[in-house]
Amino acid sequence: MLILIFGNSHENYIAESAENIFYDQFFKWNTEVMDTTGVKDGITLETNSYNDPNIIIADIDEKSLQKLGHYYSWDRSIHAKVIENLGKGGAAAVAFDILFKDADFGKKKATQCQQILTELDPDTSHTKFFTQIQSYYNYDSMLVEATHNSNICIVSFLMPHVSYYKNKSDWEPLSTWERAKEVGFSSTFQLNQVDKPQDIESRQLLDNVFPELANAGARLGAVNAYPDNDGTVRRIKMLYKFPYVENDKLAPQRIYSTLSLMTILHLFHKDPKDVKIKMGQYIDIGKPFGIYRDTLGEYHTTYPNFTYPMFTALRDKMKQIKASGVKKANLVETSSKIIAKRNEDGHIVFDIFIDDEQQLDSKLSRILRRLPIGIFDKLEGTSSIDLKFGYKISKSEDDEGVYVITDENDEEFFITPSILKTIHFYEPSYRHIKIGEYINLSRHMDISYNREKDEWSASNSFFTNNILQEIAKATDEQISNLKAGEELRFGPYKKIPIDKEGQFLIKFKGRFNKVTPNTRTFKHVSYYDIYRDSINLDQYAGKTIILGSSVSALFDIVNGPHEENLPAILVHASTIKNILEDDYLTIMKERYQRYAVILLALICTFVGLYFRSFASLLFVIGISVLYTLFAFFCFKHNIYIGVSKQLLAIISTNMFAMVVQAYFENKEKKFIESSFKQYISPELIDEMVAGGITPELGGEESKITAYFTDIQGFSTFSEKIGSASKLVELLNEYLTAMTDVLMKNKGTLDKYEGDAIIAFFGAPKPYTEHAQCACDTALDMQSELLRLRKKWHSEGNKWPQVVHDMHMRIGINTGNIVTGNMGSTMRKNYTMMGDEVNLAARLESAAKQYGAYIHICKNTIDQLVEQGINDQYIYRTLDIIRVVGKDEPVETFELIGYTNDENADTLNKLCKLWEQARTAYLDMQWDKAIELFTQCLEFEPHLPGRDPGSKTCPSEVYIKRCKAYKQNPPAHAGEKWDGIFTATEK
Repeated sequence: MLILIFGNSHENYIAESAENIFYDQFFKWNTEVMDTTGVKDGITLETNSYNDPNIIIADIDEKSLQKLGHYYSWDRSIHAKVIENLGKGGAAAVAFDILFKDADFGKKKATQCQQILTELDPDTSHTKFFTQIQSYYNYDSMLVEATHNSNICIVSFLMPHVSYYKNKSDWEPLSTWERAKEVGFSSTFQLNQVDKPQDIESRQLLDNVFPELANAGARLGAVNAYPDNDGTVRRIKMLYKFPYVENDKLAPQRIYSTLSLMTILHLFHKDPKDVKIKMGQYIDIGKPFGIYRDTLGEYHTTYPNFTYPMFTALRDKMKQIKASGVKKANLVETSSKIIAKRNEDGHIVFDIFIDDEQQLDSKLSRILRRLPIGIFDKLEGTSSIDLKFGYKISKSEDDEGVYVITDENDEEFFITPSILKTIHFYEPSYRHIKIGEYINLSRHMDISYNREKDEWSASNSFFTNNILQEIAKATDEQISNLKAGEELRFGPYKKIPIDKEGQFLIKFKGRFNKVTPNTRTFKHVSYYDIYRDSINLDQYAGKTIILGSSVSALFDIVNGPHEENLPAILVHASTIKNILEDDYLTIMKERYQRYAVILLALICTFVGLYFRSFASLLFVIGISVLYTLFAFFCFKHNIYIGVSKQLLAIISTNMFAMVVQAYFENKEKKFIESSFKQYISPELIDEMVAGGITPELGGEESKITAYFTDIQGFSTFSEKIGSASKLVELLNEYLTAMTDVLMKNKGTLDKYEGDAIIAFFGAPKPYTEHAQCACDTALDMQSELLRLRKKWHSEGNKWPQVVHDMHMRIGINTGNIVTGNMGSTMRKNYTMMGDEVNLAARLESAAKQYGAYIHICKNTIDQLVEQGINDQYIYRTLDIIRVVGKDEPVETFELIGYTNDENADTLNKLCKLWEQARTAYLDMQWDKAIELFTQCLEFEPHLPGRDPGSKTCPSEVYIKRCKAYKQNPPAHAGEKWDGIFTATEK
């Protein structure tokens, strides 16, 4: 058990399995998606999309397999076309969760064709056609070319064990340094970039990618996603060493990373050699966005397909919005889509997209290439300016910052200053394009601003508020002072948390199965649609596209902590999303978890030792529930603090403490019983001696008064006193004094039960004033206890404070009770039995719930009233209570004092106020009742602070109860409430 509680859950299978139960359940609660899609009046109503704005899954789905055939029969031109279309659409990154193990560049197909031709025409040599046929089937080169030309592809590979292969000859070429050199090192880390490279796992093979494709990609990353011991993927290892070197011998090695991390480095335009890694802490990849100057001094941005003119236009528009003073700016366009191409006549023309597509002819395109940017300033003082070829330019009357160019036929073309700047900026780039070729100079982007929150957002959600804030703060001087090869970065530093083995804990979002596409975390677009559709490509602009499959038939399915049968592509998508959003889930370090375990164990041990078993059990249940809820709250805020070990510590330590407490309490009880068993009723002894009666079994029923007393919190006395002999001395003195009072008032001692005195009045010798005698005994015992407390206090440090503050509770009830000799033929005792006896015992126990010390039933008060002696006492109604074990409620009272006591006036004032408060309470006038009960506090004799050792008083109890009922009334408005309170404890 100690191993389970204090051991590392990652190194102990049982501990790990127990912890995973709570970890996975928290994930299920946290990723639950409420799909409110419905139909009303024949119209489908849908909620806002849950889809991530940055990441799209290019899904080889059922539709793709139906349209294009079985996946393994596809030629690679399909993938090449998909990559080409995504590149045209302006995707920022295309990550392969698809493996391309090898390539023959059409040789196999060409050889087959040559064989067929030879069989058909054996007399003719067909060798001269081999190259031509091979080029026709060279789909591998198409894929490599499309990957290289796009410059946005992150190619994938696997790093398996040699056990995946049967023959050494198959895997050995994949395990060498030569294999590493073939694939290339542009996407690897050096060992000296890691503080503890020895902690990184070495893998035996670099597999499932052919070198030409690996070198064509912008980056290269592994798609290893191995599950935990129970088959669930909760984390992904971010770092691997290759080649495998036994016993860490000196040999060349590089560190490879995952598809997800390489995708992030591509988006950040971050060279792997600039990354810093601290095992057990983080991977530092720096700030996410920046601008830089190349060796020629030209400016660029780090984000793919986000051009420098788009950056300058963004800054200019942000300055304008700030200067305008508007409270909110929504969807303000900062840049427009611009395409430069060379038409069939050999002229450069532009397609400009402002609201709608505008196809400019060669004349207007030539004008814009030569139009000075200062033309817009000149338009401030005039209505229009004539241009060449019959064109005129003027300011738009409808849109701020937009200008209109009209030709001789009054056809209008719209431009903005940023469009003209972009055309001028890229003049050297598009000047040399060939006929039919085109270049995307800019893409659409808009921003929004909330001045009250000082918060920016952009249509390209990669540009977060933090990035945009730093862009806005950048000065023109900072930008102009950049030297060739320098960069200026924006946004917060990205530090990806990893454990000591280099693993990243994945925070999955939402669900995939059994939800609508709109409520999935990521938008899934059919692979076939991307392959066939070359028109609607702008939806991919600025997005990260992950190529993969969600179809179970392709066996790329894993189990996640939140749901089973999860497409493995979502592992990589979720990791990328976590990093982009700085949304990291971490597990509290084992050291701190042990501190929590020790603290909870100490608390539960204390409660188990010093509180009664029932209270201790309630505490354990309560603290277990509260801790679990607190752990889930922390989980929702991205830290898992551990649950199973802590709950095990709570339960086991408390149970152990309860056993220890039970052992010592039982020992203490036996000691008290053996010491005081000689005390039996003197009246019974006298009667038996006088009558010569031998004890026999039997009894008779009569109306008498039952009497129970108990010392408050006695279970803590023995520890506080520290000596059994002193405890005996204390009890002897206390019980002697109380028994003397009892005998003086004609009481019959039934028995002692530890510190409790059980007695009755009216038997064996009957008398009618038994209720009066019981009340006198109760008040006199409380007075005697005050005297004893003063005495004990005067004895200095002999007794602890708990003795100085001793209180006793008394329960009294009158009714028909059976008394007589009960027991065996060997041993008998004159005692009492019956429901009324049980009620008296319940009243004594229930007194602690009210902070009352003499708790009597209405039966006893009725007896006093019947005899006309109730005016000798001061008492108040306490409650209408349904005690444990009885269905019928009883009205109870608190006996406070004699009418001739010194403080009688104060007590009478208390009773008067109390009855008014009780009336308001029964009428459910909670505010009035609270006010009156609060006034009662001034006169309460046992108010904590006024009476040392008193824990509460009836007024305080009722104030709390009124406040609770105010929130949750015991009866509906307009209903009559019976005022009954049901006790939950004996």
